[in-house]
Amino acid sequence: MIRLKFDSGAGGRPEHLGPAPWFRIGGNFIRQGPQGNIVAAYRNHFWETRDRHFTRYDCEGSARIAFENATGEQSEAFGAFAHVSCADGVVYADEQIFAKLQEESVMWHCYPTDTYWPVLVLSSP
Repeated sequence: MIRLKFDSGAGGRPEHLGPAPWFRIGGNFIRQGPQGNIVAAYRNHFWETRDRHFTRYDCEGSARIAFENATGEQSEAFGAFAHVSCADGVVYADEQIFAKLQEESVMWHCYPTDTYWPVLVLSSP
């Protein structure tokens, strides 16, 4: 199980989501497993959850990263990474740029494989 910690960077109290077996980030939404409910939305460079706005989120604990295509087929799994975070559409894994959301196409660019995917999946190792 993993948890996401949302932070504003302005010293306000953080917001936590989870624990959950996975989070799927597709388009401007984060869905939480196992039901797949939308728990956060990305608007105007901020993540909005529970009527609050945040600039970033971090996985609490280690996490794996995978991608899914439009039919739900998954890529290989990457990790486990000790630390995964996301700020302004860029996902960092162990302090290295791992993926970036291309706003024009709303596709994730996976840097290690130089491929593009509509969904990024964070899960527990």
